[in-house]
Amino acid sequence: MDCFGVAIINGMAPDVLNPGTRLKIALSFALAHFIMFFAGFHLGLNVVAIIKDVDHWIAFTILSFVGAKMIISNLKANPFAKTFDVNNIKVILGLSVATSIDALIVGISMPFLYHRIGMSSLILAITVFVLTLIGINSGKQLGYAFGRKATIVGGVFLIGIGLAHLLLQLIS
Repeated sequence: MDCFGVAIINGMAPDVLNPGTRLKIALSFALAHFIMFFAGFHLGLNVVAIIKDVDHWIAFTILSFVGAKMIISNLKANPFAKTFDVNNIKVILGLSVATSIDALIVGISMPFLYHRIGMSSLILAITVFVLTLIGINSGKQLGYAFGRKATIVGGVFLIGIGLAHLLLQLIS
């Protein structure tokens, strides 16, 4: 959802993005999320055996932290201030890394949730790609209505996943 919010903001840029740039942004965001999520999973695998008795608390904490961070940073920021050229490849790569750091952190929690990482990474990348394209293409129309709300919904969703996992572990 953070990519969707950033994509809406990019789509609102006064400089009209050409279709090639839109595709570059979507592919860059998707690839960065795939790599970061996958890498996070493998980092998490190395610690699963050590902390398996408290894994549900760790997953809850990580997901809640990332979700809260998304919500708080969204409420503090002014997403409509243009501070960069969204057509510049360095800016695209920078935004890709910045928006995918959360995927690395969430990926670390995946071994605790027992997810199939290949399929999860692919679904994440496809979702990011599609949402980024939708966000860019509809930025002018959606920007003022949903730009900030999309990231808040994503943050609440992550907190909800963490809470659900925690409750399921505590009940069983």
